Amino acid sequence: MTELIIDWNHMTQKEWDRHLSQAEHCSFQQAWAYGTIFNRDKVNVNRFVVYDGLDPIGMGQVVTRRFFGFLKVALLLRAPLWLRPVSADIKKEVLEKIRLHFPLKSFNLFAFSPDETESHQSYKDMGFRRVITGYSTVLLDINRTEDDLWQNLYGKTRTSIRKAEKSHMDIQYGDHHHYHIDWLLKHEKKQQKDKKYQGLPTKLVKSYGRNSAAGAGVFTAFALDEGMREPLAGALFLRHGRCATYHIGWNGPEGRNRNALHLLLWKTILKLKSEGVVMIDLGGINTEDGADIARFKLGFGGTPISLIGTYM
Repeated sequence: MTELIIDWNHMTQKEWDRHLSQAEHCSFQQAWAYGTIFNRDKVNVNRFVVYDGLDPIGMGQVVTRRFFGFLKVALLLRAPLWLRPVSADIKKEVLEKIRLHFPLKSFNLFAFSPDETESHQSYKDMGFRRVITGYSTVLLDINRTEDDLWQNLYGKTRTSIRKAEKSHMDIQYGDHHHYHIDWLLKHEKKQQKDKKYQGLPTKLVKSYGRNSAAGAGVFTAFALDEGMREPLAGALFLRHGRCATYHIGWNGPEGRNRNALHLLLWKTILKLKSEGVVMIDLGGINTEDGADIARFKLGFGGTPISLIGTYM
């Protein structure tokens, strides 16, 4: 192994996206667009690529927020992303180099949350301390045949999709320009308020789309019925690398009665697969406070995971 070099802020968006597509899995928090929409007043974004000689082996973007005018909290979310398997020694060296970029003597607090599920002891052995427990979500590998994906669905989910198909709903796809996106964002904003959860602020969703390269960004899908002014259901995904995250879903009373969201997600999974997506993050689950949502997501055959947490 040659000396590891970390190059800061010299990557173009095109180069960043090309490297991101090499990662086996990535989160939307490491998409170029995510960094761009947060790089504003009191928030600074620094992107890095790790090189072993001339070979890029890792990457990530650090979002730094300023508090009280002097204290800066630098957070590396669900990263570093590794572009090839690396040892614990390499991980430690890279993280120590990143921490030096945000020195404590300059009132920086650096924290990172690896996109990993089984390495807590490893990071503890490196000398890092866990300060927040991990986030739970569902990952759906769609790099399989359509028949395999169908057979992997829960029985009740398949039944719901078959019932919905008999309604002959029209499925429309689009991006952040779709005619019905404001309708969906309005319902999502109300959902966040009523159910007291936080997602990417609705006002930033379109910005994510505008700052993404063509063919990436925001992917929308709507289930419509002839003669109705508003959709029965809507869904919005954020694309990043070869992955996508299920970010928003909404089903009205009539849509729930006709299983519209089940059909919408199934059709969208196949559509994203046809466009080269290999992994879908179905979003956070909480089996205590959101059991119904958890069952709905698990019904599509994904694997529940819990990330190992945030470290300092």
